[in-house]
Amino acid sequence: MSQLEGHLPSADWVAQDLEQMLRECDALIESHEEQLRRLRASIADLEAELGHARRNRDEAGRVLETLRAAVREGRQLRVSRSQSPGPRLRVVPDSGSPPTAPADPETTGTPEDVQLPPGNPVVRVAGTRSVIIMKLISTDGMREWSARAVTDALGESTEAVRRNRCVLDNLCKRGALAKSERRSGEGNGKSVFYRLAASWQAP
Repeated sequence: MSQLEGHLPSADWVAQDLEQMLRECDALIESHEEQLRRLRASIADLEAELGHARRNRDEAGRVLETLRAAVREGRQLRVSRSQSPGPRLRVVPDSGSPPTAPADPETTGTPEDVQLPPGNPVVRVAGTRSVIIMKLISTDGMREWSARAVTDALGESTEAVRRNRCVLDNLCKRGALAKSERRSGEGNGKSVFYRLAASWQAP
């Protein structure tokens, strides 16, 4: 719409101009609102993907920790199996004495040539390792065994000496073995020996 030069715009012209401006503003607002809706939808999708990724990460962390725990348990089982004595006992006899045969797995008690104090009760020995060690010591009831000698006879590594010493001390407390100490050749150290002290029986 044009207006005459030098004349003020009429009211109709101003109204039409304002209506045109309103239409342009409405179109711009609608365009921005559409863009805003799209941005919000994108943000919602991103948040959903973020939440899914976090849940996957947490689940993967739990599975990984479970797997690591299983690996640790498997390693411990492998170590315990490698340290456990086999079904056959390797007995190392004293130098100069004839080798002795390993005890029959079904036999309990003491060798016939071992004289024990009369009236000693039969000691019941429980526990796989305790029974194995008692069977070993019973193959030579007159011998004084050290924890190291027991470990060597069982074919185990030196790491098992401490564990075997604990078992031997426990058998002494139960009365199945007797413990004696003698001074070692070096310094003020003492050597500890164990020998058969009573008849015994496995469960």
